[in-house]
Amino acid sequence: MKGFRFGSTQGAFYILPGQDGWEATYGNETLGEFSSPQQAADDLARGLTCPHLSEGDDTSTLEIPEKLADWEIVHV
Repeated sequence: MKGFRFGSTQGAFYILPGQDGWEATYGNETLGEFSSPQQAADDLARGLTCPHLSEGDDTSTLEIPEKLADWEIVHV
């Protein structure tokens, strides 16, 4: 199976297959469950709350791309 990784200035974000769809994660924290990897990328780019970020707690400040083509493919 494949997933997606984006390396931001604050660390790596992942979109990986989950139990009932896809999960967006940062470190050991799950940021949400999504019906598709594209929905996860859209929501991360637009801003999800992530209290473990060192600067602020909103992912929209990290220039996370909405297009999955801009994410690195990882095999899980």
